[in-house]
Amino acid sequence: MYTIVIALYNLLDLISWIIVIKSFLTWFPNETTEKIYNVLSILTEPIEAPIRSITYKYMTGPVDFTPMVAIILIMIVKNLLIRFL
Repeated sequence: MYTIVIALYNLLDLISWIIVIKSFLTWFPNETTEKIYNVLSILTEPIEAPIRSITYKYMTGPVDFTPMVAIILIMIVKNLLIRFL
């Protein structure tokens, strides 16, 4: 059980870093990063899509806060995992 919780904790940490890297890539529109961005988008879309559907109802504007909300939720789940142990 301990190993599963540690593996899940590390997976959530990896997903949060992928979200951060994907967010930074949006600042540099470039032909070479397009493939990397598409792969990262495929990996993070299952997490960000439900959050984006909720946040677009309440926030309008050019800034997408979905990555920040996703990382905060991942941090909460990671803290709950630590307390579970």
